[in-house]
Amino acid sequence: MEKQLKKEVIDKIMDKAIEIGMECKELCRDFRIMESPERSKVLILRWTTIDMSNIDNPIQCYHYQCFELDGTPQNCSVYYSNQDEANEFFFTLKTLHKQLFSIDHKN
Repeated sequence: MEKQLKKEVIDKIMDKAIEIGMECKELCRDFRIMESPERSKVLILRWTTIDMSNIDNPIQCYHYQCFELDGTPQNCSVYYSNQDEANEFFFTLKTLHKQLFSIDHKN
């Protein structure tokens, strides 16, 4: 059974995503609220930045920020000590909510 997030939790996390988008020097998009069995007591906001400064070689990066289950930011990110640990985390992520741009939840 798929986990359902309360609208209030989505709104709190996506309000933080709006702040992130405003501070982003690159193009920020594809915001996802995710969970992982590796971190069962947190929600994870993932977003993509695309650096278009070199149009022939745009650079895309994923960024992660942790939140309490009620949507309160933890003001930390996700770091790992080795590639195997990182891959295990990445492959277990499950998307609970997604939207292309952070502001979309206000519409």
